[in-house]
Amino acid sequence: MQGTILHYAVSADEDRVVTEIASRVRAERAQRRWTLDELASRSTVSRRLLVQIEHAEANPSLSTLLKLAAALGVPLTELLSQEIAAGPIAVVSGQDALTLWSTPAGSSARLLVSHGPLELWSWTLAPGDRRTSEPHRPGSLELLTVHTGTVAVDVGNHHADIPAGDSARFDATWPHAYTNPGPTAATFTLLVLEPA
Repeated sequence: MQGTILHYAVSADEDRVVTEIASRVRAERAQRRWTLDELASRSTVSRRLLVQIEHAEANPSLSTLLKLAAALGVPLTELLSQEIAAGPIAVVSGQDALTLWSTPAGSSARLLVSHGPLELWSWTLAPGDRRTSEPHRPGSLELLTVHTGTVAVDVGNHHADIPAGDSARFDATWPHAYTNPGPTAATFTLLVLEPA
């Protein structure tokens, strides 16, 4: 099942996050002196949806945010609202983690912490659920470790089943997907490196 709804953690103020995404997309577009039509063309996101996003009237899906980040040449994290204090160490409360993808069956992807091109995610895949992703920018890499169940990973024409306790890395510049082929929920941690 392919979820497309963007949700935020229960403790997060959804309106604030949507407003900050709107502000950041608008600012990035203005900085490049692009029209809405130009950003629409570069991102393959419709002009109508862009208008809604920039006016904080739309709650964009993870796929839409990834398309916008790629078109603007910025990491996904720059479009999101995780404010982390500067310094040698920064702690992000579990309450501030953003749930950026979910399905009615109970699957979810939570962005736990990020910095520049690095993203640390916690995933749960319900039995039979699948999440597909378009290729990321050149130089992108993903590392994952499975905690429970089995996660099937498809990268281009390559396939691997990764059981609990095992880890994998792959080139995220290829189309890729995660699937739970098992009868119980699968959980995994994912580290994404996506250079701007």
